[in-house]
Amino acid sequence: MLSEAKESTLRGTFMRILLFLFIGFISFFYFGEVLKRIARGIRYSFFGIVLALAGFFFGFFGQPFLGGGLNVLIAFFLVGAGLGLIVHHLLTQRFFFFEKPEKDFVLRHENGFERFLEILPGSLTWLALTSPIWLSFSLPYAVAYLILIADVYWLLTAFRIAILILIGYKKMELAKKENWLKLLQKDFPQSCEKYYQLILVPTYKEALYILKPTFEAIINGSYPRKKILIAVGFEERDDSEKIRETKNYLKKIEKKVAGIFTTIHPYGLPGEVAGQGSNKNWMINHLLPEILKKGIRIEDVFVTTLDADFVIHREFLSGALHKYLSLPAPERDKRTFTGVFLYHNNYWQTPTPMRLMATGTSLWQLAEMVGSDKYMNYSSMSISLKALLDIGLWIPDKVNDDNGFYWKAYFHFNGDYKVIPHFLPISADAVQDTTLLKTFQNQYLQIKRWAYGVEHIPFIIRQYFTKEIDFWDKTDRVLFKIWGDLKWGFLAIFVTFGSLFIPLINPNFKASVISVNLPIVSSWILTATFLGLFATIFVHEKIAPKRPADWSLLTKIWSYIQWLLIPLMLITISSLPAIDAQTSLMFGRKLEFRVTNKARLVEKS
Repeated sequence: MLSEAKESTLRGTFMRILLFLFIGFISFFYFGEVLKRIARGIRYSFFGIVLALAGFFFGFFGQPFLGGGLNVLIAFFLVGAGLGLIVHHLLTQRFFFFEKPEKDFVLRHENGFERFLEILPGSLTWLALTSPIWLSFSLPYAVAYLILIADVYWLLTAFRIAILILIGYKKMELAKKENWLKLLQKDFPQSCEKYYQLILVPTYKEALYILKPTFEAIINGSYPRKKILIAVGFEERDDSEKIRETKNYLKKIEKKVAGIFTTIHPYGLPGEVAGQGSNKNWMINHLLPEILKKGIRIEDVFVTTLDADFVIHREFLSGALHKYLSLPAPERDKRTFTGVFLYHNNYWQTPTPMRLMATGTSLWQLAEMVGSDKYMNYSSMSISLKALLDIGLWIPDKVNDDNGFYWKAYFHFNGDYKVIPHFLPISADAVQDTTLLKTFQNQYLQIKRWAYGVEHIPFIIRQYFTKEIDFWDKTDRVLFKIWGDLKWGFLAIFVTFGSLFIPLINPNFKASVISVNLPIVSSWILTATFLGLFATIFVHEKIAPKRPADWSLLTKIWSYIQWLLIPLMLITISSLPAIDAQTSLMFGRKLEFRVTNKARLVEKS
C-alpha cells in the first residue's frame, strides 16, 4: 500500500511538472506576440534565456527558500516560459539571437537542413509509435494518460466527421439537383458566354475503354460544346499502340467540341519526376500557343484537371464556373474549385477492402470540404488559366503534385489561397487489378503515394521562414499539415495496441488501479467511436450504385456487414503505407510516380 501511495505521489508530481512546463511555454509564447507588437525590434529571445537560466537556478538552489517541491514547479514554469519566448522569436523573426550569422549558417548548410526536414516526419511517427515501449520503462502512467487522450481525440474526431459527412451529403444532393448552366446564364449572362472550358486529362497506361467514359461525360455535359477544349497528355514511355488507338478515337469526336489537343511528354527531362505534375506542365506549355492561335484570350479560359478515369457529373463544368464567377474578381483568381470524389465506376466489382477504402477516402474528403478551411487540393481541380500561369503551374520534381500545388499556391498568394468545393460529384475507379494479390498491392502503393505528400515538408518550412504571411495563419496551416501526416501513420496503431505494452514492459504497472481500468475505459471509448460510423453507412447506402442483381444472398448480406473490417483496414491498408512512405523519405529512398493500374469488367461498369 505504501509503494502504491508513493507511486501515486510520483505520478501527481510528474503531471504537475508537465503542466507547469506546458503553461509556462504556452503563456509566454503568446506573451512573445505581445512583445513583438508593442516593442518592435526587441530581441526578446535574450529574455527567454534569462528566464530559462532562472528556472535552472530555482531548480538547483531554491529548495531552502521554497520548500515542498515548489522550487521545482517554479523552475519548470520558468524553463517553459523561456522556451516559449525563444521559439516565438525564432518563428516570427526567423532567427534566435543574431540574424546575419544565423542566416549565413543556414545557407552554408542548406542541404543538411533539407535532409533534416526530410527525416523529421518519419522520425516523429516512429517516436510516437514506439513511445508505449520506451516510456513504459520509467513513465508508464504517462503512457496510459496519453492513450486515454488519444482515445478521446479519436472519439471526438469520429463524431465530428460523422456530422460533416451528413452535411456534405446534403450539399452534394442539392448541388446535383440544380441546373447550373441555366443559373450561369441567368446570373452571369455576359461572362459565361466568353469562357472556354479547358479540360486536362493526363494519361499513362489507361486503356481506351477507361478513357472513353471520361471524354463522353465531358462532351455530354450541360456546358456548350463549342466552348469546350479537351487536352490529352500522353507519356512518351506509354504503349505506342494505346496512344495510336486513343488518338484515332479523339479524331472521331473532335468536331463535337471547340478543339482537341494532344501532347506527348518526354521521359527523363532534367529537373523532373515522371508523373502527372510534370506532364500537366508540359501540356500547358505546349497548348498555350495553340489556344492563342485560335484567338482565345488567356483570361477567358477556365481549366479543369481530371484523372484519366474521372467521369464528371453533367453539370460539373457549369457548376464549377458558376462558383468561380460568384466570387469577387480580385478573389476568384486566388482560389481553386473542386467537386466530390466518389469511386463508383467499378465499385461492386472490387474486393471488400478496396470498397471500404474507396468509401472511406471519398467521405473523409467530403467531410474535410465541409469542415475545414485548410482543405488541400486532391486529384482534380478547376482554376482560371491566368491564375494557373501566375502560380507557375505544378512543382515538376515531386511525386505528390496535388499537395505540392496547394502549398505553392498558398505561398505564392501570401496566404490568400483556398480550395472552394462546389459539391458536384466525380465518379472514379476504385482500385482493381487482374488478380486479388495485385489489387491489394496496388491499393497499398496508391495510399503510399498519397502519403508521400511529406516530401513537401522541406519546401513548406523554407517558404514559412521566407514569405511575409500572417504568422498565425501560416503556423496553423503548417501544424495542420504536420499533425495530419503524423496521425495518419501512428494514431490507429497507437490507440489499438499502445496499452498492451505497458504491463509487459513494466510489471509494476499491473498492480495499479489505472492498469485495470485503462483497457476497460479505452474499449468503451473506442466502441463509442463506431457510432460515428453509422453516418458513413447511411450516406453510403444513399449514394452507392445498386448492388448487382445476380449477386447471391450471402454476397449481398456480406456487403451490408462489410463495415466490421474497418478497424483492420485502418491499421493495415491505411496506416502501414503512410509509415512506409515517411520511412522511405527518412532514409532517402525517393518515391517515383506510379500509376495505379485500372481494370474493369467493361460490360458491368
